[in-house]
Amino acid sequence: MPKSIPISVRLSDDDVEFLASYEVQGARTPSDKLREILRAAREREEGVQDVAACEDLLRSMVRPAERGLRQLQRETGNRSDFVIKLYERLPEMFAELIAAAPGPEGGPEQLLRFEKTLSAELFSLIEEIFDLGLTTQSRTYDPDLMDRHLEPILEIARLLDKQRGNGG
Repeated sequence: MPKSIPISVRLSDDDVEFLASYEVQGARTPSDKLREILRAAREREEGVQDVAACEDLLRSMVRPAERGLRQLQRETGNRSDFVIKLYERLPEMFAELIAAAPGPEGGPEQLLRFEKTLSAELFSLIEEIFDLGLTTQSRTYDPDLMDRHLEPILEIARLLDKQRGNGG
């Protein structure tokens, strides 16, 4: 285990209050929390090479916003499956973009595998978004959101289908 060096810092009342309320799994003391904050900062600075660890980091970054949004949804009784899907799926997609990207030493096979993984995740998300348009009552804050945004996409899909059917 590396040698620990005690340090002393002066914090404002706001920073102390933040540190006391900051939730980190397994960290209870201010020292534990500061170590976790430093670990996360180091990962961001050095780049996370493990997709799962990167996804955890990204999820921890969006967790406060998602928690606040879910609370507001409960209070208002207004829910958007569209927004929730983005909170669920985007961190894993960004984790792939960040941690699984082939470096300069990679080859064509790695590029193909990377693209295949990303395209599978993206098209899966697109399918999930399209599913939201199947019901007459859209599961979004704005009941017309899906109709308004899906129509141009469906038009493009019809044109693509027509072009492919005519041999290009």
